[in-house]
Amino acid sequence: MYNILVIGGGVSGFVSAINAKKFYPQKKVAIIEKNAKKLIPCGIPYVFNSFEIEDDFMNLEDKLKKHEVELIVDEMKSIDKNSKFIITSNKKIKFDKLIIATGSTVNIPPIKGIKNAYFIKKDYEYLKNLKEKIKKSSHITIIGGGFIGIETAEEIVASGKKVTLIEVMPKLLYHSFDDDFSTEAYNLLNEKMEIMLNSKVEEIGKDYVIVNSTKIKTDLTIVATGYKPNTGMFKDTFSLNEFGYIIADEYMRVEKDIFAVGDCVEHKEFFTANPTPLMLASTAAFDARVAAANLYKLQILRQSKDSLNIYSTVINNKMFAACGITKRKAVNEGFEIIESKVTVPSTHPPKFPHSTKTTLKLIFSKKDLYLLGAQVIGGINNAEIINILGLAIQKKATASDLYTLQIGTHPILTPPPTFYPICEAASKALS
Repeated sequence: MYNILVIGGGVSGFVSAINAKKFYPQKKVAIIEKNAKKLIPCGIPYVFNSFEIEDDFMNLEDKLKKHEVELIVDEMKSIDKNSKFIITSNKKIKFDKLIIATGSTVNIPPIKGIKNAYFIKKDYEYLKNLKEKIKKSSHITIIGGGFIGIETAEEIVASGKKVTLIEVMPKLLYHSFDDDFSTEAYNLLNEKMEIMLNSKVEEIGKDYVIVNSTKIKTDLTIVATGYKPNTGMFKDTFSLNEFGYIIADEYMRVEKDIFAVGDCVEHKEFFTANPTPLMLASTAAFDARVAAANLYKLQILRQSKDSLNIYSTVINNKMFAACGITKRKAVNEGFEIIESKVTVPSTHPPKFPHSTKTTLKLIFSKKDLYLLGAQVIGGINNAEIINILGLAIQKKATASDLYTLQIGTHPILTPPPTFYPICEAASKALS
């Protein structure tokens, strides 16, 4: 018998378990995870060149021991929610509170010959085999121009391979950035690899792909077209939305004593409350903190009811980040907007060797100047700026709030206080 049982040892499961133990230290907490060699999902693209796969281990058991959480290496088979126990491959386990954190699995598109392709799976043995295949290949084709596809492509190019990147949309990172920022990403990547936009893959062979009716020779094809919720085992147990996500309330409650967090649970877009396919480690950790604190009583009230998109990546040693909604999305949703864009140095003066230009775009609603979205390109040392803007959106900040933002600066660490990018962009919007 466990007071608190968590199914899944990924980011959301891990954060749920350790926070549950912090809030309820007298409770017996355990995680069920079938794969002891759990990987850090965000680090997976970098195992193809920057470091070894073993360097990306979560070291789940050691970390859980420090927090007095038990790890059960086993696989869940079914749940009896009325009697409050789960059946695994080896036993029946009773629980008082259950947190479902089964995460996501690769989305397999309906392409002819898809069995000939590889995927970016969250699986140690699979990735180890894929890495060996890459080593033996000269030309790799990657399908998908989102974050995972781009990061994987850049890593493989850095290992000395030729890469062709294929994207069906007219721009890279289409749903996260507007055209000006997407074009900058394209220009940086196009120096290193061949990129095909507006291109549909019709067939994948063992040594070729057919794209827009043209056959392209390749040694290896990797599909990076996103993930889907890992919830197939729950379709007869819980309510799922049309995309397969478990439906939960704002405190991640599926039922009275059952919670769901992370990639497997439905999220709603911050401004429209429409279901959104949001799958981010940061969002998973947020869900987990909310659920864990409120397992037995509502003690952490959730003020932001819906989920905020916050993304970041590195392209050619430049940070690309975004939060909220794009200009394209805002206009499509019916907002009248004001767009403000500035470029300033990332240090002051810009003579330091690590200094770069920081380009920031802010998107405001025209009527009341509420911040709707932000996009930034800059140096790696400026990555946290997007989290400031994420909090600003959560707190319904206006251009006036950002114009009067009180900041701390240092010549080596931040843009200049005289032209701090958030204040500058807000000033431009106000004027």
